[in-house]
Amino acid sequence: MTVEDLMQRTWSKRYVVDETMLNCNNTLFGGRVMAWMDKVGHELSLELTHQTTCTSSADKIRFRSPGYLGETIEVIAKPSELGPVKMIMELTAVADPDGENRRVILTGYYTFIQLDEKGRPHRINYFLD
Repeated sequence: MTVEDLMQRTWSKRYVVDETMLNCNNTLFGGRVMAWMDKVGHELSLELTHQTTCTSSADKIRFRSPGYLGETIEVIAKPSELGPVKMIMELTAVADPDGENRRVILTGYYTFIQLDEKGRPHRINYFLD
């Protein structure tokens, strides 16, 4: 397997919006979705490296559409860049992923790195089984 093969990997997870996740507009709180995206991106980074990683940045966050009470939200991660010291994941949150009201609600790019024992970024070893 090569790094190019790893670029084809995706990871996803589904969440159901409940009352505790709503903001003052009775729509899904954007910070909750951003946290889900961070979690799913991190899970993909672990799958690709089999090593501990951490988030170093979240960029180009775009709120596209609100999420509503009772909807299923699917968060999908795919690699955008797999470099020697950082991994950039493209994250997309989709409401009603299997229904006729399917729509993208949030997109963004999250960067993950590995740290050495002194807390400095170090070279990533991808898991190429």
